[in-house]
Amino acid sequence: MYQLNKSILNSSIFESFVAAEENEKIYMTFINEPTLANKEKLEAAFTTHTKLILAISYLKKVIYFESRRFDKKRRELENKQPVILNAPTEENITLLDMIADENAEYHFDLALEVNIEEVITDGLLIKAVRGLSDRQKEILYYRYVLNCNDTMIAEKYNVSQQAITKSHRKALQKLREALE
Repeated sequence: MYQLNKSILNSSIFESFVAAEENEKIYMTFINEPTLANKEKLEAAFTTHTKLILAISYLKKVIYFESRRFDKKRRELENKQPVILNAPTEENITLLDMIADENAEYHFDLALEVNIEEVITDGLLIKAVRGLSDRQKEILYYRYVLNCNDTMIAEKYNVSQQAITKSHRKALQKLREALE
């Protein structure tokens, strides 16, 4: 008559072993007929189960540590070469503000010739306006000649309203500085 180690029978590994229907049959066969052949069959199945648990445990650890290593390398790369959408470009407009709004509606005739200098009568102001970029001139034209708000202008350029507001403020600041 062959017996099993009681500490193994009470372990959580053995409980998971007999949870499988096939392994439970092998165990019950050994309990009903404790022969050497049944014991060897049970031990072989239990050894296979234990090796499977060890392999799964190993793979879990490998995946965990490799994912941490990958995340660390990814963050290092991002820190070395970050994509900065809020870094200012010309006219203090960020790249994020220049991303086109695909849902924008067009309220303007895109072929409209914009020349704010033709509307201004003051020579000093015309000289100051010439120091602005073409986009700033267009924004001032739409804002003050056509009475459009920043949202409408933003829709024309497919940028955010905030980008137009920033560019508008920057243009006004340049005009103030030029006129002082």
